[in-house]
Amino acid sequence: DSIQSSVSVRGFCSFVSTPQADLQISPAELLVVQAAYAAQRVQGKYDDLTQRMTNMRNEDKGMVMLAGDVFDVPIRKDIVHRVVRWQLAKRQQGTHSTKTISEVSGTGKKPWQQKGTGRARHGTLRGPQFRHGATMHGPKPRSHAIKLQKKVRRLGLKIALSARAAEGKLIIFDNLELPSHKTKEVVKYVSELDNCKKVLLVDGGPINQNLHRATQNLHYVNVLPSI
Repeated sequence: DSIQSSVSVRGFCSFVSTPQADLQISPAELLVVQAAYAAQRVQGKYDDLTQRMTNMRNEDKGMVMLAGDVFDVPIRKDIVHRVVRWQLAKRQQGTHSTKTISEVSGTGKKPWQQKGTGRARHGTLRGPQFRHGATMHGPKPRSHAIKLQKKVRRLGLKIALSARAAEGKLIIFDNLELPSHKTKEVVKYVSELDNCKKVLLVDGGPINQNLHRATQNLHYVNVLPSI
């Protein structure tokens, strides 16, 4: 039976080898490739990577080969910076607003006569120089989104995946099914990870309800249905 894995495997891998897989169709050198592992290779050479698959119980589920043009691209901080700026700008609500002279409350009557009082001449008390008056050139609701080419967005995602693979922080699951909705199971798994403060779980299909309920109260665990 073919294993349904997360999108980082299903979308970008070229071959999956599992204990149940037919050895006649798997490359003989798959499990002995030395240059494929992150600790023994030069990053950014577009080499295919061999990665172990696991599950939430940390059981061995076979090996998977990841495409080098996705998981082993050169790291470019400038591209990542552009993509992060694009994401944050698109996320900004832009609901800030101030009132102009036509929107503030108050009468339009001239406060005093033009001449003879010795005071400065004014035509309204709703001007910006008065208390509770208008705001000139203030912010209005608008979109803060900036444009970014799709190929740059895709490259930024590839760079992020390649960086995590080079750091050894990329984990491939055969599936993201949880037997129960208990949050403590996810907390226990994350606590066993080395030097891990935040976790992003990406599934290629609809999110399992148990997984959604188990992670919805964890601020350091994010779940996405697909990338």
